[in-house]
Amino acid sequence: MVNFSEILIEIIKPVWTFLGSYPFLFFAVATSFTVKTFLLIIFGLRGLRESKFSTPLLLLLLVLIGGMIEDSAWLVKLCELLFFPKLDYRIVLIFLRIGWAFVIVRYQALALLIENLSEKKAGLRIHQILFLTISTLIFLFSLAFSFYFCSSNTRPPLEFKMIALISIYTMIPLMLAGLTTTLWKLRSAKIPRIIKRQLKILIRYLVIPVVVSDFIQTYPFNFAPSLITHQLSLVGISTIALTCTIYYSARKVMGLRFLNLYEHVRSPKGFNFMQDFKNVLEQFSHVTNERELIHITQNFFKDAFNVPIRMTRLHIRNLHSNKLQDKNFHQPCTEEALVESFISAYGIQESANTLLKKRKIIITDEMAFSNFYEKDTNRDQLLNFLSNVNADIFIPVYDNETLVAYIIVERYARTQQTHKNSEFYSNVERDQMVVFATYLGNIIHLLQNRNLNSLIAQEKELQEELYDKHQKINQYKESIRSFLRTNKEKKIGIIFYKNRRFTFGNQIAQELVQVNLNAHEGHPITRALKKIARHALEFKSQQACFVQNTEGNKLVLSAIPNLDQNNVIITVYYPEISDLLRKKVELLSDPTKWDYLLYLETTKSGKLIDQLIPGTGEKLLNFKINLLKIALSKKAILLDMAPEDLMPTVELLHHISLRKKLHVLKLKSPSKSIETAVKLFGINPIFGMNKPEEIPLLKKLDGTGTLFIQNIHFLDLETQEYLGDFLRYGIYKTFKSDNKTTSNIRIICSTNKNLQEMVQEGTFSKTLFGELNKTTLAMPSLITLPENELKNLATGFSEQALKKDAFKNLFELTDKEKKRLAHTKPASLQELKTRVQQLLAKKSEQSEVHEETQFDPAYTLSDPELVEAARLGKHALKDRKIMTLLWNKFKNQNKIATFLGVNRSSVNRRCKDYNLLP
Repeated sequence: MVNFSEILIEIIKPVWTFLGSYPFLFFAVATSFTVKTFLLIIFGLRGLRESKFSTPLLLLLLVLIGGMIEDSAWLVKLCELLFFPKLDYRIVLIFLRIGWAFVIVRYQALALLIENLSEKKAGLRIHQILFLTISTLIFLFSLAFSFYFCSSNTRPPLEFKMIALISIYTMIPLMLAGLTTTLWKLRSAKIPRIIKRQLKILIRYLVIPVVVSDFIQTYPFNFAPSLITHQLSLVGISTIALTCTIYYSARKVMGLRFLNLYEHVRSPKGFNFMQDFKNVLEQFSHVTNERELIHITQNFFKDAFNVPIRMTRLHIRNLHSNKLQDKNFHQPCTEEALVESFISAYGIQESANTLLKKRKIIITDEMAFSNFYEKDTNRDQLLNFLSNVNADIFIPVYDNETLVAYIIVERYARTQQTHKNSEFYSNVERDQMVVFATYLGNIIHLLQNRNLNSLIAQEKELQEELYDKHQKINQYKESIRSFLRTNKEKKIGIIFYKNRRFTFGNQIAQELVQVNLNAHEGHPITRALKKIARHALEFKSQQACFVQNTEGNKLVLSAIPNLDQNNVIITVYYPEISDLLRKKVELLSDPTKWDYLLYLETTKSGKLIDQLIPGTGEKLLNFKINLLKIALSKKAILLDMAPEDLMPTVELLHHISLRKKLHVLKLKSPSKSIETAVKLFGINPIFGMNKPEEIPLLKKLDGTGTLFIQNIHFLDLETQEYLGDFLRYGIYKTFKSDNKTTSNIRIICSTNKNLQEMVQEGTFSKTLFGELNKTTLAMPSLITLPENELKNLATGFSEQALKKDAFKNLFELTDKEKKRLAHTKPASLQELKTRVQQLLAKKSEQSEVHEETQFDPAYTLSDPELVEAARLGKHALKDRKIMTLLWNKFKNQNKIATFLGVNRSSVNRRCKDYNLLP
């Protein structure tokens, strides 16, 4: 008959032999050493972060260090067998003996660790002192024995007896005493559940596997010279299994606030909270009474946290009545009475209630865990309160610092779960509950106060936030498109520079540059290339800069010195995101705004802002980013800048906002009549002041226009209140009437007064100030601007003024001229711009260059639409859209002709062709 057991043995034997081979054993021990090293680093760094090492943490580190030294002994022995057969065996013996000595350290630390975890204060009991003394003596004797026999390559019989003694001592009396003491303490109800769970995991997945593994390794196999294959197989299997259990137990207990390394229990997996929470928000929007809120709360806790419906209770406090003093009103239930009693006993001024507000949510198990090691009176009060109401969780619900409701989850609500760790509430679940409670407080406030204005204001804020997000997405798309246009395929041009001459290394370089570098020495690209090439040779390092080609696209020039050939290799390519942001990110006051920096560099809106302020530097860059951020929103804006810079900035904001009509309301003195109010809001027909042809500005510009109110402080208080209400709710009232109308208009205001002082004096509306103060844009004063930034700004204006590249080289501002401009301390951008133009004009006259086209005709313009038309000149006559724009701007053929530099008859003919004349 066939013997199946023999066949099975024959099948398993090769696998068993492989598991006992030296290479597999080396892999197993090396893996074990790596895992222990990883855990040692993790726990060590946690201890350093907390700036203190607790006794349990030190014991855990000793356990890991002891295990690593044992693994090191194994690795040395296996290296001798596999790789270094001629290694002096005395060295191997030293490592083996030290490894056995540290077995004592590992077991003693492990026994003390599991006992200390269940102790409030670290201290040594009598049996611990006894075992610690014995372990210390054995450890010292083992070390002395190792160094005494270090010159001998043989192992005396005493050594094997000592190994057997160590094995028996560590596995039986030492660990048995530690386990017995720990298990006895686990029966105590005073130990927090989190600690009980930690100890059960450690005993089940660390202590018992360690003892069993060491038993298998020690008795079937010791470090005697004779190595038996099947014994080594047991060692390899036990080492791998023990490594897995150590890693598993470490992950488990780390999630349970092991050694207090985390503030809350950690979530073992991700969550899909927002996917389900949107349904809760939708339910909130349809709530009509408080009973519905209770139902929503119970269902949310059931779906999100697996808490039975009957174990979740929402109590909404009645703060607006004195029902408790009414004899006919029934007494609240016991739970409500206990909570109200606690709130009354520990008022707002008491530290226990302060702790309640600070934590936002109280979880009994975590509170008990924290209080177990660091006892605190406030925690004792809260724990007693939680015990009285039988709560696993107490969630206070606040509305403007007032406790309006609270949620109680009954004690042990999740003890019946399949996974035992799920009975504890993780940090992720805690945050979800806090978010839910925040929304719940707002809904309760609305139900109790029925404040329709608050709802309208919130809806307006949401609409503005949605618009802002939409604008950011559009900017992001435009930014990505700009990279896609230039990076359909990675084009890198190569240019060689030697003996002051350039040589194109490939055709791509010529296509990108589009300039004869050796013939046009004054061209900006040629000058930039020469500059970085000279610096690369001089400093023997890589140099880089940005330039613009003839099509207005940015290019990156990167020069690398080739010392062997005594030349410079220059690469030319379109910039990537990292190229654009690398240097300027450091200048941001708020590094989180790097996305706006990207938009500033790559989008049309960003180019318009650079046209207005062609300078860099920390102050100017941060202002430009704030300007772009505000321009992309639809909120009302308060401008604080020099009067000359107001209109250019307003026209820029208007253009970026994609509005069609810009109306300027300039107030020159305090308004004492209601004329301005009527112009803005209209007036009740009963006063008979309405003219049929006059439409209120808020209606006339609705959806399409921008209203700029210059000198907003000159408005009378009543009109300011009307305007403040409109900015808050998006709805305006007809003056002297209750008729309300919505309007989607962009409001921009300016002032040269301190509005906060005026509010305190009672001469300015607090409501209007509160709305305008949300988005105030203050331009940095050029007088206090750093000199290098002012020089850079002057350079930018000079490059804008000159239309031809040849003149840019001829009329380039010298350092002396820039310094002179900086010392004159211009008060505004327009003043600096004018001075730069005057300086360039003077240089032009001195050079006897009399070309009318040498200066950009759009230099003095600030309206982006007019800038484009001015640069087209007579060619603008061929574009219907541009001519329509000019007619709407000027309403006069002579002005259009003068603006474009053509005769009136040409303008008249085009206006007739386009049906622009009335």
